[in-house]
Amino acid sequence: MKKILLALGLISGAFALGSPTLTDAVPSPFPARAVESSAGALEAVSGTPAPATDSSAPATDSSAPDTTASALPSRPSKTALGSPAASVQYAWPSGQQVAVLRPFSPGPKNWVPGHRGVDLALASDQPVFAAADGRVLYAGQLNDRELVSIEHADGIRTTYEPLRPVVARGDVVSRGDLVGYVSGHHCAPSACLHWGAKRGSDGYVDPLSLLVRGQIRLYE
Repeated sequence: MKKILLALGLISGAFALGSPTLTDAVPSPFPARAVESSAGALEAVSGTPAPATDSSAPATDSSAPDTTASALPSRPSKTALGSPAASVQYAWPSGQQVAVLRPFSPGPKNWVPGHRGVDLALASDQPVFAAADGRVLYAGQLNDRELVSIEHADGIRTTYEPLRPVVARGDVVSRGDLVGYVSGHHCAPSACLHWGAKRGSDGYVDPLSLLVRGQIRLYE
């Protein structure tokens, strides 16, 4: 019995002298270092290393140009009302200005008699030239006369008669190219060139109006 009491006294004395307690013997699951940031707090609390930050990633360049506006389609520019679909320059088919023997005077309707063209003072066998760039639609005999018809990029079709052609259907001609020679006696008893013009099925055009800038007058 005395031995047991002695042993208990020794154990009590050891605790009194500062032996480690139960809490000292069990290590804390939390590191003792202070938390400096949110990433450090995650590491301190969970013990899991915080994800590394790539310091080499390029920073956003605030000076880069804004391409949003350039990506949007631009509005088409306005076209003047009444402007022709294509710009075609016309010249006298005689090669120079000549006298007009009979002016343009169409009838009120296509089936009403009228003079749907102009008669130019040219002698027989005089050369005739394309009034503008185009393609030959017809060249040859039509009823009692020969003629040449040329289609132009603006939709105008010019005719030259009576004419002995030197071109054929499908030929591409430029303004001033020789297309034939005056033949027959359209302005009997003398010769002349009848020069006509028409815009598709819209109506006849005064050929002389093609030589100046301005609105083209159509007649039906």
